[in-house]
Amino acid sequence: MCSSLKINDFKNKEDSRSSISKSEINKIFKFLYILKNNYTFERSVKKQMSSEKTVYKINISAIDGESKGLSKKISLDGKKFNRLEGMKIGEILKGGLIGFPNYEFEITGGSDASGFPMRKDVHGPVKKRILFSKKGIGYAPVRKGEKKRRTVRGNEITSDMTLVNLKVIKYGEAELFTLIKEE
Repeated sequence: MCSSLKINDFKNKEDSRSSISKSEINKIFKFLYILKNNYTFERSVKKQMSSEKTVYKINISAIDGESKGLSKKISLDGKKFNRLEGMKIGEILKGGLIGFPNYEFEITGGSDASGFPMRKDVHGPVKKRILFSKKGIGYAPVRKGEKKRRTVRGNEITSDMTLVNLKVIKYGEAELFTLIKEE
């Protein structure tokens, strides 16, 4: 269409096929530039509108006791989730902060809205592209010796995170995992 037009195609005035002047070509390119910018502006506005309704989730896993191997995913509002900001992977979290009194949880990981996983060895609240050579969090090689650069998040929880993984360290009085008994 018009994007394949080039100014050099119309510079030769001796060519009888070129009936478009330079001013008309400039008008076309200005129109296309405005059209492109308007489209990108509309897309950015839609992204901002959709990001207002962020859903924060916590995935709680049991590693020992009666409920070993069970997990529970809980949705949180922004206020409760903001209490976790600044905490790092490996830290102990009091259950009262998220609505489970007398429980203690350990932060084991998480991911942001784009799906980039958190890594314990990337320090701070950053997003980095690191080179992977072995299987690990965020990468699984297809061939032996394969290396790839992948984007991962740092080990600190920020407001960009949408999912945090926890494991139970100490159980409280309230029943967190419901066991289904077979008869």
